[in-house]
Amino acid sequence: MANPVEVWKSEKHPFDVWSDVEAHAATSTPMDQIPSQDLERMKWHGFFYRKRDSPGRYMNRIRITANEMTAEQAKEIALMAYEYGHGIVDVTTRANVQIQGLEICHLPKVAGRLEKIGLTAKQTGHDNIRNVFGHPFSGLMSHDLIDTRQLCRDVDAIYLNSREFSDLPRKLNICFNGTENHPAHFWTQDISFLAAHNADGEVGFQVLLAGTQGQNPRLAWHLPLFVYSHQVVSLTRAIIELFRAKGSREKRNNARLRFLVEEIGISGVLEWLEEKLPFRLEPSISEPVPTAMAEEFVGWFRQNDPKLWTMGLSVPLGRMTWRQLEGLAILSRKWGDGQLRTTQEQGIAVVNIPTGFKSAAATDAAALGLSVYADEYDLNTMACTGSQFCNIAVTETKGHMFQLIEKLRKRALKLHGIRIHMSGCPSSCAQHFTADIGLKGVRVRRLLGTREGFDVLLGGGISGQVHMGLPYRMGVDIGQLPTLIEEAVHEYYLRHKPGQTFSSYWRDRIQAEEAKKVGDADYIVPTWVCDGCDHHHHGEDPPVFCPSCAGLRRLFARVEAPTLTEDSSGIAKLVTA
Repeated sequence: MANPVEVWKSEKHPFDVWSDVEAHAATSTPMDQIPSQDLERMKWHGFFYRKRDSPGRYMNRIRITANEMTAEQAKEIALMAYEYGHGIVDVTTRANVQIQGLEICHLPKVAGRLEKIGLTAKQTGHDNIRNVFGHPFSGLMSHDLIDTRQLCRDVDAIYLNSREFSDLPRKLNICFNGTENHPAHFWTQDISFLAAHNADGEVGFQVLLAGTQGQNPRLAWHLPLFVYSHQVVSLTRAIIELFRAKGSREKRNNARLRFLVEEIGISGVLEWLEEKLPFRLEPSISEPVPTAMAEEFVGWFRQNDPKLWTMGLSVPLGRMTWRQLEGLAILSRKWGDGQLRTTQEQGIAVVNIPTGFKSAAATDAAALGLSVYADEYDLNTMACTGSQFCNIAVTETKGHMFQLIEKLRKRALKLHGIRIHMSGCPSSCAQHFTADIGLKGVRVRRLLGTREGFDVLLGGGISGQVHMGLPYRMGVDIGQLPTLIEEAVHEYYLRHKPGQTFSSYWRDRIQAEEAKKVGDADYIVPTWVCDGCDHHHHGEDPPVFCPSCAGLRRLFARVEAPTLTEDSSGIAKLVTA
């Protein structure tokens, strides 16, 4: 039997909900009077219901394909955030832009204004293909092997507005990197095209397949093919067709591409491609290698034309006011050619600035509260939307991270490239699994109720190869995070071996501690309790929806696991935290 999501998708295609949205907008229908399934269908049009944003408002997620945005587009987004929303604009880890606080009556107006400036919010949520991004500076820098912007748009054209390819078992993430420096997040995408040379020195792409963040994260498989630019669209289409045809529609938890690859193997994928593609693909034995250090997008970057520069600006945790975005639109026309780029690091850049205008452009950016000279905290921290607006987040994030940053600054803690990412739930929108220090929001049940907390993971990111972070401390109180992080960083500085990174030190240390344990029999699977119906769930993370009352993940709190301690006689006894 198909899962409930597949049932309601079959009853009405999500594209067909738009006429209902227009009718609701005309009468200002309250959110609680709109069928829940239609609220989910609205995500296909880029509008996300936010019950926590009283009295029930909506978020709009806008596709910024290939990371490119014009001054006209930026100004219009800023004005809509001011006129209809809360006056804030967020840059996401997929280089999208989000505006919060829309009322139902605003949604058709926003969609119409986006269409007029050549943008869309369609297919930015639920079971479809999300924003296709590339290197933020693609086509601008001398270290480009391939300008991937047109390929991003060509892949977009495969599925955008396609009724067939908008009905997938789950979401699909696709991205490109036209340089040879490949950061960690490309190993957690469904399809990554990474620029490379073949044995003959020709330029094309290596391919990574079926990586995921979120619950049960997994690094991508190497698809042993060398793909030329003119083959990319056909290959992508074939993989999408494979996922649509054979991806699980029975169990939603097993519906991502990674589970299909686990089932049929890379050999099964290759067999499908050989059958579906009208041309023969070139094999590639060598695997892509991650860059030794994460690339920074804040500062001044000389372009291919030595007289032109890109000004990469720090946007702390990706959040801007509407005035800041409008100001950047004006700045980009005044000192550049009106072109902006969003980054996967939640930043924004102004491109094509002549050498003689650099100082003036940086001064105008500073007047907006945005800097080309960010400190290590702004450079190395990231946070998702959190419970302020997100329905499934279990903790606040941006507010907590701003406070954490200020406390660490006061302690004069030096990060030296150590990255701290905070996600409000297991979905890992802030990519906490591949950060040096990953903070995953949880709710923990105490005797007197529940509280927000964070699971702390250490050792993610890059050290010879990409790694997922390992659990270090579970359910840490927010107020304890500064001390815990300070101690972890200081221990690394004092005890690491020459050349050893923060992540490699802590991964070795945690793995050594784990090796001392007796075995799997000592491991106790976490228990989660739904506050809505008292349903008990056993697993590493709570479910997205309670199987008993259909409540969202945020209703689940973890019952702290019993631990072993020793009494004065040295006898181990079971106690609860």
